[in-house]
Amino acid sequence: MWLFELSDKRLSLLRDELSSRPVSEEVRGWSFSSPPVRPPSSSVALTVSELAARYCDTLRDVYLRRVKRVEQPFTSKLARGTAFHEVIRHTISESKRFIYSNPSACGFDLLSRYGDEDMSPVIFRGLPTAKGKLPDDDVESLVRESADLHRYLLIGIASRLDDARSRFPHAAEDSLVAAAVPSVSERKVDGTLVGLSRELSVDLYTPYNAVVDVKTGEVRDFHSLTAAGYALALESEGQAAVDYGVITYLKMSGKVPSVDSKYFVIGDEIRREFLEIRDEAFSVLETGKDPGKPDRCPTYCPYYSVCNP
Repeated sequence: MWLFELSDKRLSLLRDELSSRPVSEEVRGWSFSSPPVRPPSSSVALTVSELAARYCDTLRDVYLRRVKRVEQPFTSKLARGTAFHEVIRHTISESKRFIYSNPSACGFDLLSRYGDEDMSPVIFRGLPTAKGKLPDDDVESLVRESADLHRYLLIGIASRLDDARSRFPHAAEDSLVAAAVPSVSERKVDGTLVGLSRELSVDLYTPYNAVVDVKTGEVRDFHSLTAAGYALALESEGQAAVDYGVITYLKMSGKVPSVDSKYFVIGDEIRREFLEIRDEAFSVLETGKDPGKPDRCPTYCPYYSVCNP
């Protein structure tokens, strides 16, 4: 499966599910002036990832980051996730720029221009301290995997560009871009109306009223909360329904990544769960009191080494 490809069959099943269980108006983002969407305070703005990444049941991670100002420890997992997101953003934006600047170009032209591009400047722009904090072997692996991911994405875009040209020989650049790269990367959205940050970034926003969040680590149950947070923010800003979420798990295995996607309706239950976490986090920040460690600290929590020195 290609990274930007959304299954028509899956989306059709989601539409049926949404039709049988529509989302309640009171948990749409545009209901920001009424509970439960209305934020308990206007003095705090949290990111979606802070709330959705529920490694810690007591929200002590939020307390450590926001109250104690403890920086999240730098790890190879964090580096890989940041690097891959930079590669995806860069490849999408450069491909669009190339098509707009070269309206008669084909997929081979795109590959010839960017196929051997060095990804080091791209990933270290987002990871300026990686070379000093990661072993040399990890850095080399990161550069190699990023180059493979870039090439994989580029081949997919080039293939779709040629397909669009063959089917629509008189298409303008806008249509070609929409057909070859049908997603908006790092879609900016103001989430302040629902108690979130002013400049959130959605990994991928698609024409299907769906938000796609790319994960580069292990599968976690709470990952779908990310889509709920972004849906609320997008609805509050744009007043248009965002009904579908996709969590795409990306892992490099050889030169071609494995891609697996989880599709779901962003329904009432997950929206309420996200809002409850948001309100609890607000309470932690307003009191400034340490909520303490949970009964069990998962070793994969980013703050595990801080709480368990």
